[in-house]
Amino acid sequence: MGAADKHGDNSWTELQRRDDVRRLRELPAFEKFSDDDLNNLVRAAHHDSTSGPWPLIHEQTPADSCYILLSGEVGVYAGREHIASLGPGEVIGESALRIGKLRSATVTTTGPTEVLRIEAEDLADLLRQIPALRAVIEASAARHTPVSTGASTAPTGPQRARVDASIPAELVERFEHTARGAGLTVAAALEDALSRWIDSKS
Repeated sequence: MGAADKHGDNSWTELQRRDDVRRLRELPAFEKFSDDDLNNLVRAAHHDSTSGPWPLIHEQTPADSCYILLSGEVGVYAGREHIASLGPGEVIGESALRIGKLRSATVTTTGPTEVLRIEAEDLADLLRQIPALRAVIEASAARHTPVSTGASTAPTGPQRARVDASIPAELVERFEHTARGAGLTVAAALEDALSRWIDSKS
């Protein structure tokens, strides 16, 4: 590839990055990000697109990246059961990536889709650089339905349910920070907090 081609390639990449920053700015989840935050996020990510249905994430596989959905829609499946549809602004696949567990669901695009793909090592750096990103991820994770990944369809333990409630992102972030400080997962800390509250009101 000649120098002119390389220059053209770099120009296209910069135009793509500017467009990605603009589109993130239009999503409510990212409206509080500074220009530097958005530029750092886009530069660390990889812009991927699909023209039709395509699996972004496979159930029961190691987590190596997460995605920010820029356009289009994805379906979330546990086995063959469709459990959710997600649209632009959602962060996908971040939970398994940060916890270090296998993917708990398959996520497939339903048509033309554009995403920003963030690799595991880049996400760790971004979370340190951009405090607002952690709040977006926590808020996104709180909206997602936990999925049981047991091989048997019969219940083997307590049933899990999604709490359909809108919670301030700052409160979720403080709760997660406190849970980590106590050496607990967010799920375990939430279960403990709910149990204590119920006991106090009984």
